[in-house]
Amino acid sequence: MRGWDARARIHAGLVGLNALALGALEDGWVRAGAWGLAALGGGLILRSLRSLASKPPLFISGIPRAKGQVYFGRGYEWTVEESQEVLDSGVPGPRAEGDLRLPDRVLDQHVLIVGSTGVGKTRLMELLALQAVARGDAVVVIDPKGDEGLRRRVAEAAGPRFRLFSLPHPERSVRYNPVGRYRDVREVADRVAALLPSSGDALPFRNFGWEIIHTAARELHGKKPMTLQNLKRFALDRPVKPLADRPREHFLKMASALIPVLSKLSLDTLSPERGGLTWEEVDQRRQVVYFDLASLLGQESASAVAKMTTLDLKAYVGSRYAYAKGNGTMWLFVDELGDVVTGDLVGLFNKSRGAGLRVVGCAQTLADLEAGLGSRAAALQLLGNASTTVQFRALSEADAELFSSMAGQRLIRSRSEAASYEPALLGSGFKTVDDYRARFAETFDWRERPLVPAWLLGQLPVFHYYARSEGRVFRGRVPLLS
Repeated sequence: MRGWDARARIHAGLVGLNALALGALEDGWVRAGAWGLAALGGGLILRSLRSLASKPPLFISGIPRAKGQVYFGRGYEWTVEESQEVLDSGVPGPRAEGDLRLPDRVLDQHVLIVGSTGVGKTRLMELLALQAVARGDAVVVIDPKGDEGLRRRVAEAAGPRFRLFSLPHPERSVRYNPVGRYRDVREVADRVAALLPSSGDALPFRNFGWEIIHTAARELHGKKPMTLQNLKRFALDRPVKPLADRPREHFLKMASALIPVLSKLSLDTLSPERGGLTWEEVDQRRQVVYFDLASLLGQESASAVAKMTTLDLKAYVGSRYAYAKGNGTMWLFVDELGDVVTGDLVGLFNKSRGAGLRVVGCAQTLADLEAGLGSRAAALQLLGNASTTVQFRALSEADAELFSSMAGQRLIRSRSEAASYEPALLGSGFKTVDDYRARFAETFDWRERPLVPAWLLGQLPVFHYYARSEGRVFRGRVPLLS
């Protein structure tokens, strides 16, 4: 039935317009038939224009609140009835919209938001983040690209609880040491090595980089503050023994992947020897921390800081879980998840529920996650650990097919027509061969079909989405705050 989507109806409508021109030139039954086709074509064009024109953006002055629930925008549940209508007509019909809300307990199992550029992912993340801030929860927002509107709204909502870490504006930034808190020096080596490539021929260089950082960290431990600047000094600038005993040329060659990473991260804002941002303080004081990383100015630096931040937070969340620490719910919001994701972040999705951490991540495509994790299996594992998946417009067929399969299949009625013609002479023997007999048939059957057809995800207007949560599917749209 996809053949009768909006584009196909426009083409049929154009045929009707040609028939209108034909009717103006002919007379008799030709004119009558042509004008009939023209009327049909005009109706198809009008219907297509209505279906292609999305609703105007929805503006709200404040976010509706309900105890124990989180507001996701406006929309309705997508059922077999809606899917049947799409199968029959090619477009979703009008529906009465209501507030879409999910129970608090569902978000303990995390949210993954997927969609192409500029379709509304960040605005939905903003909607969820502002609700977390308003409830008094501890909130961490990692914004690799630096969305000014998102930062401003979160800052206004948080008030004195707001703390900003900014790579492009160090004069306004708090200081933060992502390697300063650890239980074993091997954790320091793990965090830095996570920034190095590990696939194929790069694995030996990553292993050597881990050994360099581990050796330098052991020398630093208990003698000087553990900072990225001190690690760079002890590992590369003036290597400690036994690193200094290695042939210098060979050492620099094997450390070639590590050198640019430590050089880019050896910033004053990332290497305070005393004070600075701590997760314990964020948790206890219910602070709201915003990481503005401006990836357009430096993609690799922004990605490195984001990855180290999530690894450091994972260590703190682990201590909350192991020692029953913590002061309530914490949220981690990550935009551009493909720039941040590591194998450890998959573990954070998988195990942080018991520690009271809720993760909301945005990604453009599954391929971004696959590239960041190095395998499709790991990307699907991350997807499987999110109980709620929100899909905006999907330009990738693979993404559309994946969400369609997650939404499941239902028994949906399909209708088919058949026609046959035969000379009447062969049937009766009394009429001339110029006469014909026509037979028409209409049949219905029920088949398992996707509840949300994959092609429909490629036609979603901006700010519109499908969401799957707890086995139910919803169609919604994100409101804009006025």
